[in-house]
Amino acid sequence: MKMVAMKQSELCMAEVLGAYDRLVEGLLSSSDFWDVVVLTTSDQAQQQVYELEIENKLKKKELPASPKYIVVHDPPGQKIGSGGSTMYTLSKIADLEPEWRSKKILLMHAGGSSQRLPSASVLGKAFTAIPIGNKVYTMFDVKLALLLPFAKRLPPGVFICCPDTFETFTFGNCEDISFTDRGGFLALAHPSPIDIGRGHGVYILEERDHTKDTELLSCSKVLQKPTERQMRDEGAVIKPRELCNISTSAASCLEYVFTDSNYFFDHSISDKLLEFYHQNEPISGEICAYGDFLQPLGCNATSDYIQNCKNVMFMSGNLIELRRKVYDLLKGSELNVLALKRSKFYHIGTLSEYIDSFCESTDLQSELGLSKFSFSASVGRDSSNKHGGSVGGCCIHSIVTDGCCFDDRSVVEYCKFDAGGVTVQENCIISNCVYEGSSQLTIPQNTFMQTVPVFDPKGQPMYVTLLYSVKDDLKAKVSSFSEATNLSYFQRSLMSIRPGVTSDELFGESNPFTLWNAKLFPLSNTPRSSFLLALSYVNSFISTKKRPIIPEQACDVAALDSNGCMSNGHVSSQHMNGNCAVNGDSHKFINGEGSSSSQADVHSNNHVDKNSNESDARCKELNKHSSLYSFADIIKFKDAKRMIEERNCLSSLIKHAMSA
Repeated sequence: MKMVAMKQSELCMAEVLGAYDRLVEGLLSSSDFWDVVVLTTSDQAQQQVYELEIENKLKKKELPASPKYIVVHDPPGQKIGSGGSTMYTLSKIADLEPEWRSKKILLMHAGGSSQRLPSASVLGKAFTAIPIGNKVYTMFDVKLALLLPFAKRLPPGVFICCPDTFETFTFGNCEDISFTDRGGFLALAHPSPIDIGRGHGVYILEERDHTKDTELLSCSKVLQKPTERQMRDEGAVIKPRELCNISTSAASCLEYVFTDSNYFFDHSISDKLLEFYHQNEPISGEICAYGDFLQPLGCNATSDYIQNCKNVMFMSGNLIELRRKVYDLLKGSELNVLALKRSKFYHIGTLSEYIDSFCESTDLQSELGLSKFSFSASVGRDSSNKHGGSVGGCCIHSIVTDGCCFDDRSVVEYCKFDAGGVTVQENCIISNCVYEGSSQLTIPQNTFMQTVPVFDPKGQPMYVTLLYSVKDDLKAKVSSFSEATNLSYFQRSLMSIRPGVTSDELFGESNPFTLWNAKLFPLSNTPRSSFLLALSYVNSFISTKKRPIIPEQACDVAALDSNGCMSNGHVSSQHMNGNCAVNGDSHKFINGEGSSSSQADVHSNNHVDKNSNESDARCKELNKHSSLYSFADIIKFKDAKRMIEERNCLSSLIKHAMSA
């Protein structure tokens, strides 16, 4: 039974991805797709990044050309939640699209800082790389592909989703199912273990036909993050006798519930929400597109949830009143649920989920056809080694030498390691990094690194490499600077990294006090020097129990010799054939700088200073610089256009290497 179900699911997803590719190539009718695709963002800066990404992908013909793509940022000020954002976005769509009521609209909530998945923070989670074959896929692409079967079956209306969840499915013996004649809301539901139900919305459904793989059912009530007792009392739990035709994702469990993911509403609901927005703008509370839009639905819905604000991040004075108004607005609206019994729900929203999904999750890999060596090229001593022979884990959109060695639980993306060799140990995510030296480097386990093009305080183009342990909690906060010693960075007290600094020197004017706001990262002239500087930093954590060393000239970047050691020599540039220029000759992508003034080897313990007095002096020198950036600073001063251009250049080099 399991093998049959898996084959059906894999076949369905392969067909869906193939159909999407044909749509992108213009070989499939655009009438089967969305008329308007909308991405929401947290602020105007993120909106501009998404617009650059979409423009870039359209130019490279990596997106369907037929829809109108719109990016809408939330209004400034108080957070309004995904529900408030939905209403605000509808008002913008109505302004931009006079005939919007006749359109199929995909609304993808893609805002947020992604602090739990920092590799997605700079360019946004919607454009995080997904390793499928030898094409450039992102979460945005995969989400558009997976929703293609629903787009052609839906009437005009709005489909709500998020980019960082994947729902794999097959309609099975109900391939001809249609729901164009249903009004109100239509929600997708997936069979899930009870413990998953505790963190999601759970649907109470009418009696089911256990011979069907997919059913369109009426829903009497929606529970939001319920307890197990609530699920049992409300009749949400599916008994073992009903499991004969249910998804293999929970076949090992004795009992199930149907949990939420994406949902749709027709334009009669759009009109209600739009009118509500105009009557209550500006929205002054955090309204949830799931908890506040779905819980009023169903014949047995009650308003009991309105007073429960435990999942609300920011309370406002009139939030309860606002939630009650939404309840009154939507109460009595029709809710149908598409029970996808052969489906699975995956979330990729944290560093651990990112590694697990691409390195460990065999179900997701088989269903989406994920690759361990995706749109990447191996170059070096053995140019015939096209598949990164010693490269384990997952390598995405990168150039590596056959001397590289990546652990099976590691992800390397958008990197250029095309000389010497880089060893990446267990449980690492290495993103956008460059190394062209002759020595073998080792990135220790549990390391997250990402090199980002930024502007310095004077507006000059520079680079900075983010550096955290994958176990660090970037959202953990303390209430005062005196408590900052309780913040953990690489399993050490944050205050041991920059001793003697003031609150302003470590956090600036940022509040709250978190790792996200801590100024820890020096600027460099090139991506390579930035990567080596960060690597020397992380290895000092691993190699000594003393306070880690940061080279004293980190902030204005003294020259690094060809092995990554500090020197006073001139920084020269060495470029491979085919390298691209970005922002003029002085800022070519993937610079390699050399100096013969030092021949010291770089090992996994490089840059460990044996003289503690000198190390103290270096830390004090570091504290004099004002050019240390926090993650929040990097988001503010990032050069997204340069980062996208550099990745385009890397794509060209990969294609060239793959065809050689």
